[in-house]
Amino acid sequence: MSTNAMPLLRALMREAHKMNDYNFRSYAVRRVKVGFAANANLPEGGDDAIAAIREGEQQLAVLRRQALIGNLYPSGSSVMDSP
Repeated sequence: MSTNAMPLLRALMREAHKMNDYNFRSYAVRRVKVGFAANANLPEGGDDAIAAIREGEQQLAVLRRQALIGNLYPSGSSVMDSP
């Protein structure tokens, strides 16, 4: 993984865990993991890798907006959230 990818992965996972609803949170975490696994074999510094990083940054912005809106209008707690 490139030096730009690791901070992006951490930021995406951090934002995914901020989701209020269990279903949205687990979907976001799964999407982050699948996206990084799909692009794990891209050559560092190549055009495809740069495009994937750019796409990841766009997805981070979307995830931040979704987490913010989800926290403005919280839903009831899920059975899956209770310890």
